[in-house]
Amino acid sequence: MKKPIKYAIIGLIVLASVIGGVYYMMMPIPLRMTEISPQVAELSFMEQGIVTAENTVLVFPVAQGEINGLYVREGQSVRVGDQLLSVDYSALRLQLDQIESGIRVLQAQLANVDVEDANMRQNLQSARSSLQGELRAINAQAVQSDRAFANQTQAIEEQSRIQQVLIDQHQSELSRIQENFTRVQSLYQSGVATRTEFDAASASLTAAETQLEAAQGQMTLIATGAGQSSAEHFEGIRASINAQISGINQQLEQDTTSAAKAQLEALIEIEEIRMQQLQREIENTTITAPAEGVITTLQAQNTNFISAAAPVAEITVAGSLSVEAYVSTQDIGSINIGDTVGLTLRQRVGDINFTGRITEIDSAAVVRFTALGVEERKVSVRIEPNIPPGTPMGIGYALDVTFYIFREEGRIIVPRTAIFRDEGVEMVWAVLDGNTVEAVIVETGIELRTDVIIERGLGLGDLVVNDANNPDLSDGVRVTNER
Repeated sequence: MKKPIKYAIIGLIVLASVIGGVYYMMMPIPLRMTEISPQVAELSFMEQGIVTAENTVLVFPVAQGEINGLYVREGQSVRVGDQLLSVDYSALRLQLDQIESGIRVLQAQLANVDVEDANMRQNLQSARSSLQGELRAINAQAVQSDRAFANQTQAIEEQSRIQQVLIDQHQSELSRIQENFTRVQSLYQSGVATRTEFDAASASLTAAETQLEAAQGQMTLIATGAGQSSAEHFEGIRASINAQISGINQQLEQDTTSAAKAQLEALIEIEEIRMQQLQREIENTTITAPAEGVITTLQAQNTNFISAAAPVAEITVAGSLSVEAYVSTQDIGSINIGDTVGLTLRQRVGDINFTGRITEIDSAAVVRFTALGVEERKVSVRIEPNIPPGTPMGIGYALDVTFYIFREEGRIIVPRTAIFRDEGVEMVWAVLDGNTVEAVIVETGIELRTDVIIERGLGLGDLVVNDANNPDLSDGVRVTNER
C-alpha cells in the first residue's frame, strides 16, 4: 500500500515540474521598451555663460562741488532725465545775485543817459553864454588903451581878473574832457571803442592840460608885471575865448549819447552772458540720467565731492545685456553666428529656461583653466538673450548655455542600445502582435549622445526593445513592457 502512494507522489511532482517548465517557457519576458513617437532630435554641448553689458554709458558731471543729494542706488532702473544726484550751488547762487544786481544798476544808468546828456548840454550852453559875455566885455575894454586905467596896478588887476576867468573855463573844459577820456577808455577796454577813438580822446586830454598850464603861466606873468601890453593881452584873451566857444559849439553838435548807450548796452550784454552761464552751471548741478537702463556702478556713493574728471555713475542701457561663453576649439566649428542656443538660469526653486542667439564669435582662442586647473583653448562667443519679463537677472549672473550642433523636430529616435548588428545589417527587436518580438532591419541616421535617428524601418506607435543584447531574445519570443 505504501509503494503505490509513493509512486503517486513522485508522479505528481514530475507532472508539476513539467507543467511549471511549460508555463515558464510560455511566460512573457519583462523588458524595457520605447514606443515610437515624433521626438526632437538634438545633438548639443553645454558651457557656462556670464551675463555682461553690451552697451554702457559713463555719466560725467559738468559741474563740480560737494554732493548734497544722492537719489539712486546700484541696481536701480532709471529713465532719461531721472535725477541721479545734486551738487551744492550756494556759491553760484551768490554770484548770480550779484550779477543780476549789477545788471539792474547798468539798466538804470542806461535809462538816465538822456537826462545826463540834457544836463551836460545845459551846462555847456551856460558856459558858452558866460564866455560870450566875457568876450563882449573884453571887446569893450580893448577900445580903451592903458591910459583908461588910473594906474598900472589897476590895469594888472583887470588883466588878472580876466585871465582867472579864462583859467576857470580851461579847468571846466579839462574836467569835461577828463570825464570823456575816462568813458572812452572804459569803452576801449570793453572792446566797444576803437584805438583811433581812444587816441583822439587822449590827445584832447593832453591839449586841454597844456592849455590850462599855459593860462596859469600867463597869470604868473601878469602878476609880476612882465606880461604883454594891454592890446596884446586883449587879443590873446579874445582868441582864447573864441576857441573855447568854438569848442563848446562843436560839442553841442556832437552825438554824445550813442557812445554812452552803446557802452552800457555792451556791458549789460556781457553781464547777461555771464548770468546765462551761471544759470547753466546751476542747472548742471543736478545730474540726470542720459540714457534709460540700470545703474550698474555708482561711484558717487563713495565720495562727498565730484568733478568733471571722474564719472559718478555707470548705466547699462536697457536691452543691452548679453551673455559671454567660451567654447572649446574642438566644438567651435559646429556653431555659427545666428544659431539659436538654450539658456538656463538655475534657481533654488524652479529653473528658468529661455533662448538666445549667437551674435559674435571671436576669431582667436584664449587660454582658460577648468576648476581643476586644466588648461583649455577656448573661443569667446557672445549671445543675445531673449530674457523673459520679470526674470531676476543682471550683470555677472551665471547661465548654462546649450549649443545645438544638430536639432530637428518630428524625428523617430531610439536608444543606441536598441540597435544590434547581424552580419553587418543594423536591426532592432520590434514587438509585433502586442507580445512577440521580431528582428527588424532599420536604416539609421545621425547618432546623438544617447540615441540614434531612424530613417527607415519603423513607424509611429511601434514598440522597440531598449536592450538589444538581452540573450533571451529571439524571433517569436513573447515579451511584456516593464514599466
